[in-house]
Amino acid sequence: MFKFSLITLGLPLALALLPVAQAAVVPEPWLLEQIRLGEASYRDNLVEESLHRLELIAPDHPEVMAARLRLALRQDEVPLARRQLERLARLAPESVEYRQAKSAMR
Repeated sequence: MFKFSLITLGLPLALALLPVAQAAVVPEPWLLEQIRLGEASYRDNLVEESLHRLELIAPDHPEVMAARLRLALRQDEVPLARRQLERLARLAPESVEYRQAKSAMR
């Protein structure tokens, strides 16, 4: 009887805490990490999926724009890379990402 009551109390408590545990994953840093992982392992599909989601969440984030530029360069889409560089120059001209992207375009 005692074990049964602990189980019946523990299950609802575990179910109540489940959303808190799931909410611990913040999407933006996790997606940025997925981009870095995809770039390191040459998995452009992972980079594209993560970029797509990140562009919905934070389209003006310098790291997102720089990652899009790097992907465009890897896929030989130079006009897209130039547009990303111009956009990055407008939105974050003093950022590290802009300086790195500018040197990657040379």
